Amino acid sequence: MTDELLPQVRQAWLDVLGLEEVPLDVNFFETGGNSLLLIILHGELSSLASRELLIADLYRSNTVLSQVQLLAQEGAKNP
Repeated sequence: MTDELLPQVRQAWLDVLGLEEVPLDVNFFETGGNSLLLIILHGELSSLASRELLIADLYRSNTVLSQVQLLAQEGAKNP
């Protein structure tokens, strides 16, 4: 499951942050993100979640890898 989610979460970060590359283990805010961009990211990732994804979840799980794990734990939707 995480193998399928990693490229999707990574691409969401790239799209939201407008970057060509993003580290997998660096905090969203350290890569140039801010609270408004986190809300946009929430919208992108919500479509992958099988339950309601809270913005607070993304504050706690604030790296690409931790967000992949969060979505995998919850049982992500099949794209």
